[in-house]
Amino acid sequence: MKDEIRRIGRSIGFDLVRFASVEPFVGLEQMLSERIAAGYFSGLDWFNQERAHLASDVRHIVPQARTLIALGLAYPSQDSYIPSEPGTPRGRVAHYAWGRDYHPVVRGMARRFIAELRHRYGHHEARRGWVDTARVVDRAIATRAGLGWIGKNTCLLTHSLGSWLLLAEVATDLEIDPDPPLRTTCGWCARCSPACPTHAFPAPGVLDACRCISFLTIESRTVIPRELRRSVGDWIFGCDVCQEVCPVNRGVVSAHLPDFAATQGIGPSPELLPLLFLSEEEFRARYRGTPVMRTGRTGLLRNVCVALGNVGDPVAIDPLQRVVRAERQPLVRAHAAWALGEFASEMVIRRDLERICREDPDATVRTEASMVLAALG
Repeated sequence: MKDEIRRIGRSIGFDLVRFASVEPFVGLEQMLSERIAAGYFSGLDWFNQERAHLASDVRHIVPQARTLIALGLAYPSQDSYIPSEPGTPRGRVAHYAWGRDYHPVVRGMARRFIAELRHRYGHHEARRGWVDTARVVDRAIATRAGLGWIGKNTCLLTHSLGSWLLLAEVATDLEIDPDPPLRTTCGWCARCSPACPTHAFPAPGVLDACRCISFLTIESRTVIPRELRRSVGDWIFGCDVCQEVCPVNRGVVSAHLPDFAATQGIGPSPELLPLLFLSEEEFRARYRGTPVMRTGRTGLLRNVCVALGNVGDPVAIDPLQRVVRAERQPLVRAHAAWALGEFASEMVIRRDLERICREDPDATVRTEASMVLAALG
């Protein structure tokens, strides 16, 4: 049965298929509770104590479950970033988000997998799949199944795909012998923590999500903390730094579904200036069906402003001035004001900032401009 189910998974497109028991995850709830209490999930209000309790035992959600099936799927791993050139500032996008939104793609694959199980082994009620949901901790299931091990950067690391993979899980009432977990660890390697631009790892294997660039550029709906903006660099959606420096990922080249190809979405290194003036309608038409919809137009333009300030190409000055004068969203104007402050050698910037302090209707934008002026003396 295990061999047949693996063949089913691979025929649908999953690269890795392994099996785990449904016993409670000892210590998981306590670990999650401690990190919630420490503030490492600040800003992720939906990840609360109730979710921690649910995630500690899959049978809280599927009482009849007898086996967990862990599924892994590769996404683009080759480094294809195009650097900025004078007159053409570019941003960077995390590998997983280059193409189509993986959620509906992988969810549809999981449904086909479950349907095939029912076709082969009869109709069972306790067949349920998850793709990136806090109701289960996918890395805990994948680790128990031996799909990989949790690295010091909190990513799931695998021997064949590195950490460039997406995860899904299926709970079933089929009785299947579990696979053993791997004995592999990161050993003495600790390259990921010092490489993190925002120092988001307070300890090995512990992530302070509210300092992570992926959280700041995707999940956060407010201002990016001033003390972290320069560290965000040119990332406008997600971040891959802790994966790029990981030796496990060295030389990993894996096939991936056409849906995840850069040609299907925003790509790895979009030009920044054209993004500044997207209308809501243009944003939706351009990025519908891609991960970028998660952050929304306002979040994307906020990130673009920060990236332009960090890239430092003077070609961005006039567009940023236009943004602070005409953009409707205060969050975008505030970050555009900060970005202008990164071009402090230009006297016209000071005049713009003074005007913002006097005239902008939003207090957050006025405060941002006044703080930049104060920093400039």
